[in-house]
Amino acid sequence: MKPIIARLTTSLALCLLLSACPETTVCDSFGTAPVRLKEVDWAGNWRPADEVKELFTLRVKDAAQGVLELRETAPKDPKKKPEIFSLTLRQIGTKTDEKLHLAILKDTGKTDDGTPHLIRPSKDGVFILWAIDQEAVTAAIKSGELQGRIIPDKDGPHNSLTADPKNYPQLLSPKFWKWTEPMVMMRVTQS
Repeated sequence: MKPIIARLTTSLALCLLLSACPETTVCDSFGTAPVRLKEVDWAGNWRPADEVKELFTLRVKDAAQGVLELRETAPKDPKKKPEIFSLTLRQIGTKTDEKLHLAILKDTGKTDDGTPHLIRPSKDGVFILWAIDQEAVTAAIKSGELQGRIIPDKDGPHNSLTADPKNYPQLLSPKFWKWTEPMVMMRVTQS
């Protein structure tokens, strides 16, 4: 797994797994509707709060569909091109005090489904993401609590959640998210 992606998945709680590691994926239309985005809330340079040397550029790619582009600004390996991801924000169908939404992270170079995250949108130059708890999702699919399928793999089960309205409010249950491992992203202001 690439170091930048590993850091994002663990500290950022972005479970984008570019290798054969166990993961949970969802389709682009997962969630009840797109979150409408404002350029002023998202566009610019951002860095993880705990990684001052990492820098990403966010831009609104499709405001009406809730699609952001996340671009690595300086790859660790200068011989490689910067990686580009899409982050699609979708409503979960349940109102929360913190205005939590689903965020689907995808490598733009692949056509696969994306990994779901929970996001508290940008406020005062900070947004927070939480990764999904793979083991909790696997158990919930097995018990029928969540709709989806489990694809066995030598590295562990791969989960694919169904875009079923019954899944959305269920996913707000605290057991499905890694609350103690949030990724805090901070806007970098030009001096």
